Amino acid sequence: MSQFGMQLPGGRAKRAASPDIFTAMAFIAVAFLTAACAIMWQAAAHVGKGGNPFEPQTAGQIEIARQN
Repeated sequence: MSQFGMQLPGGRAKRAASPDIFTAMAFIAVAFLTAACAIMWQAAAHVGKGGNPFEPQTAGQIEIARQN
């Protein structure tokens, strides 16, 4: 029948792509890595000079901010 340009119903059933377990695990990993980055940012701001997480302390003059 394909020689006449006819298509049978259900001949090319398309399956929609659905997320699998690996996609779910990737999203969970991204969520945990984002949370870890936020926690480390807070810890670095606590130890960093002037509350800046990227400012290193000077040797011999280390000051740690108080927690509220």
